[in-house]
Amino acid sequence: MKLKFNKIEDGTITVSSVHGDVETDFNYIEMIEYLYENNLLQDMEYCEEITEDEKIKLTEMISKINAAIVRKENADMNVQVEAEDIVEAG
Repeated sequence: MKLKFNKIEDGTITVSSVHGDVETDFNYIEMIEYLYENNLLQDMEYCEEITEDEKIKLTEMISKINAAIVRKENADMNVQVEAEDIVEAG
């Protein structure tokens, strides 16, 4: 999944998702499913109208989402290891 950021006439930034050659309206559920299966959002595309400052803010937002996924994954792994230790000790 690639996230494509566009800016419309009133200055609002919109986002769509691109799967292969097909571009569709952004859907939060699809993004969550993608994150569940792939763990990280990596591909982003910006239209020419988006400023460098806006690109930085959008990139930071995606980085925070990715960091939250990594923290959750690490927490899940720690719980699994602790559970395995309890089973082995029992």
